[in-house]
Amino acid sequence: MSAATSDLIVELAHERAGAGIETPRHKAAPGTALDELIAEFAPSKEPIIAVDMDDVLSQTNEIVATWHNEVYGTNMQLEHFYYYHYWQNPYWGTPEETFRKVEEFWKTNYIEIVPPVDGAPEGIKKLRELGFRLVVVTARQVREMHRGKKWLETHFPGMFDGMICTGQSQETLAEPHEALTKLSKAGVCHKLGAKLLIDDSIENALKCLHADPPVPVLLFGDREWNKRESKYENINTELSFEQRLEKEGGREFWKEENVEIPEGAPLTRVNDWVELVAWVEETRHAGCL
Repeated sequence: MSAATSDLIVELAHERAGAGIETPRHKAAPGTALDELIAEFAPSKEPIIAVDMDDVLSQTNEIVATWHNEVYGTNMQLEHFYYYHYWQNPYWGTPEETFRKVEEFWKTNYIEIVPPVDGAPEGIKKLRELGFRLVVVTARQVREMHRGKKWLETHFPGMFDGMICTGQSQETLAEPHEALTKLSKAGVCHKLGAKLLIDDSIENALKCLHADPPVPVLLFGDREWNKRESKYENINTELSFEQRLEKEGGREFWKEENVEIPEGAPLTRVNDWVELVAWVEETRHAGCL
């Protein structure tokens, strides 16, 4: 995102301040429109592709960084998102501070004015032309569905057959057990009968690979946060990035934590929407999708 675009987003956010939804994110109950969506599906031979929303369709982390810099006077860049969980990255602080900031962010309207990922509108249109039905499967809370659908209709009008919120977004992990109560994307893909998941999260990708049966995944984007797993055991003992850096004596630990993909796993990395569409076209032509 260019500096000019970033400045314009901040200006628009100020003009529309107060339009956000006030909600304690980590207390939101899990919920989806999955059963209703499946019931509404008419019988069809068209194969289904599940598509993640944040940082696959929308430049979410870019807009989050823009907001954080505006509010907290930081210099957060996309390259600083080393891990999926924000508190493990520079500038965010402890998990408690991070949850508070995330709540602040979702009370704004920044998520409503986030631009689409480069090439996404054209890529989605091409997938539709190839004969696929597309369903957004997002880790956002169900209470964000209205704003999400409105954004999709603005940037991808008529392109998606539905939107499912699993409630597995990073801000829902304030309590360790909550991660187990949310729907997994692998489970959603099984119920939908999706042939493929397009997602930028290595954590979601690995869960799909270990599902029974495995769900093929296109891991989207050359992202720092999908080069390494974001792990934690107890949220109450988690350190902020700065605290861990100090504990490590300044060692750049994140550079040594590249994830290992099981050999032969149905996972393919694609850097952008051009590569993604080319892979789908080739795989479909080979009769494997």
